[in-house]
Amino acid sequence: MVLLALMVWSVERVVGDELELRAQQRVEQTAAIYADRLSRVLARHAAELDLLTLTPRQQVSPQGWRLQMDRLRQRNRGYVWIGATDSEGLVLVASDGLLEGVSIAQRPVYLKGREGTWFGSLHAPVALREPLAALQRAVPTELADLAMPYHGADGQPAGVLAAHLDATFYDALRQDVLGPADARRGLQLELADQDGRRLLGQRARLSATQWLDLLGTPVGTPRVFEDEAGEAILLVRHGVDRATLPVKTDWQVVAWQPLGLALAPVRELERYVLVWGGGTVLLVSLGGFWLSRRLARPFNQMLDVVAERLGPQSDAAPGTVLRVIAEQMRRLPAQGGGGSRSEQTLTQVLHDASRLQAVLQHLPAPMYLVDMDFRVLFWNDAAERMFGWSAAETEGRHVDEIFRDKDPANSARHAIRPQMIAGQGPWTFETHLLRRDGSDIWGEWRLTKVFGADGEPIGLLAQVRDLTAERLSEMRLREQGEVLGAIINAASDAVISVDMVGRITMFNPAAERIFGREALAMIGQPLDTLLPPEHRGEHLALMQRFGNSRVTTRPMGFGRVKGLRADGAELELEASISHAVVRGHKLLTAILRDVTERVRAEQALARYQLELSELTHRLLNQEQVTTRELAQTLHDQLGQTLGAIRLSFDSLVQMARELLPPRAQERSDTVGRQIDHAIAEVRQALVRLRPPMLEDMGLTAALDNDIRQRAAEAEGVAMHLQTVGDVVAQRWPDDVEYAAFMVAREAVANALLHAKASRIVVRLEGDATHLRLDVVDDGVGLPEELAFGRPGHLGMVGMRERALAIGARLGARARSGRGTRITLIWTARPGSVFGELPDAEN
Repeated sequence: MVLLALMVWSVERVVGDELELRAQQRVEQTAAIYADRLSRVLARHAAELDLLTLTPRQQVSPQGWRLQMDRLRQRNRGYVWIGATDSEGLVLVASDGLLEGVSIAQRPVYLKGREGTWFGSLHAPVALREPLAALQRAVPTELADLAMPYHGADGQPAGVLAAHLDATFYDALRQDVLGPADARRGLQLELADQDGRRLLGQRARLSATQWLDLLGTPVGTPRVFEDEAGEAILLVRHGVDRATLPVKTDWQVVAWQPLGLALAPVRELERYVLVWGGGTVLLVSLGGFWLSRRLARPFNQMLDVVAERLGPQSDAAPGTVLRVIAEQMRRLPAQGGGGSRSEQTLTQVLHDASRLQAVLQHLPAPMYLVDMDFRVLFWNDAAERMFGWSAAETEGRHVDEIFRDKDPANSARHAIRPQMIAGQGPWTFETHLLRRDGSDIWGEWRLTKVFGADGEPIGLLAQVRDLTAERLSEMRLREQGEVLGAIINAASDAVISVDMVGRITMFNPAAERIFGREALAMIGQPLDTLLPPEHRGEHLALMQRFGNSRVTTRPMGFGRVKGLRADGAELELEASISHAVVRGHKLLTAILRDVTERVRAEQALARYQLELSELTHRLLNQEQVTTRELAQTLHDQLGQTLGAIRLSFDSLVQMARELLPPRAQERSDTVGRQIDHAIAEVRQALVRLRPPMLEDMGLTAALDNDIRQRAAEAEGVAMHLQTVGDVVAQRWPDDVEYAAFMVAREAVANALLHAKASRIVVRLEGDATHLRLDVVDDGVGLPEELAFGRPGHLGMVGMRERALAIGARLGARARSGRGTRITLIWTARPGSVFGELPDAEN
């Protein structure tokens, strides 16, 4: 009864405290989850409306804008109505056409929405009640407002985008967080505003003072109050997180649960323990009293003498009691004047049994004794630990109730059972069983038949050696070997293992395919067979040196080696080698990947790139020569001819002006202007073909002159040349200056023609061995896919070809803000890191 009372107290303290702690955690977690979902839903609504505000800037028609609103409302059942007003509050476009042409200038959703993103708490529908009923759509009981300003195509404020949200959506979200009704145990969620006004859910029966006390409690802190009926209620308050929301909301979530319902399982468990525990105590007490009386009846006289002999001792060990019983049985008077033979035998048996039981009980090896019907008579401590059955549970049970074979069809125990009954033994076998908890166990059994004084067998003594650890280790090794073998056989790379004398011990299918040799024929062959003749001499010594080192794995050579196919063809292989000790023998394993075709392709690509670079260089040189010759021809021939025509024409006009009629004089003036225009076009062509001052004064002066000319032609575009350091007087090789000038000219032209830039900066820096040119604009930017050019537009391709011809690097990237940066970097030292092209441009 004391133990039963302690058990009830333990249930109350341990289980009750644990359930109360879990109830606090669940209530807090439920409030946090609902608040988090509310914040996510509100943030998603705000983001969706923010996307809709971009529609006017894209010059979408009102019908297209309405279609987007309808799609959003149909896709998200939280929306009841979405509409956009003009700057005076008149609804221009709305979902389903509701309220279009109606003014909402006096509604808070418009007044607050003009000031910025605004969220209004729950309220009854006013303007939408009749329009929704006319469309036979459900009219929500309560709505929440969300509004924000939007801008027109000119970037100026144009009106307010507003939405009405259905409160039933948030109530459905609350029900989803609470879960099934039969699993809540009274758990409830309430949505309230900052003043404590209930918006959704059921409110706990608290007084006004208790409610104000709860509102003053820090968020996430559990509180326990007694309601008006005296019932303890656990409550937790959680605010809808404003930090993650683009709108301001005063919503807060209150989760509460009656503690009595939360602790109901404890009360049920206490009643169960009291009923069944009390009944068990009563039955055990009555059974023990009856059994003790029954067992003590034949030995009452002996027990009385033993009690007198032991005296007042109450803590005598069982062995002491057993010895006293044996002594007293020898001293008991017999009918013939001495102890009976049965009493003497009983005394000896008790004495021997006590010693034998103590020895067997504490043996480290599992041991048990069964009778000839295979029912358990004895079960020691080691057997309890190994099989999971206590001695009390096994006593009198048949061994087949205790031991379950993993494979009953191949049970070694059942196979030799006839021999154990008829034979003399001993018997030894191994078997695979299941423990009481279902886990696997392997053991080696040694069974010895035990005979009585009359020579008849009285049972079988079993000694067990636990082989579980050994068998599990063997199974793991076997499984690992099978998995490793499957991986090696399925690998696409050749895997070859050799011993320390260079003999092949493993040759996987991929190696057969790569080298064209069969695995059976290669096992035991030297590894030199797979190498070209010129690499065979020193290979074995290098392998042995690596095998004796402390390094376990490394690439072979520079990670690439030569191989030899069976047909004599040489292979290019990427290789790595490692060594390991297997069963006391060191093995070297190489993993080889056939990259012959890739190496050939790389070599061919390198040749093609070299040839292309040389061709580009020749073409650009030829372009310079042709341009120079063409400019020379235009200047010396066509320019001189036009100049002579101009002089002759002027002389002719002066001579005949007085003789010509007015109409002919007008025609002569027109011809004179045409001659001047032709001379200007020739001069402009000369400037483009042969940049002025490039050969005489250098790159800086030529760029400055070209930029000034373009700035005069491009109205509204600010163009500047920035120089870093002393580059004004710096000269570079002619081809470098020419290529840099042409790249700058093409980049500026692209910025003016395609990028619609309003500001262009050309930046130049470097010294005698380095040159960096940057052309930066604030235009529309360069898409990533057009950084290498696009069909029909050869400007970017031409710039890259000019950079390639002088061995320079060209980068074209969109800036992180807006615009494009074109960068040309040339250095006389190829290994220099001067002016590394950045990953991202600002």
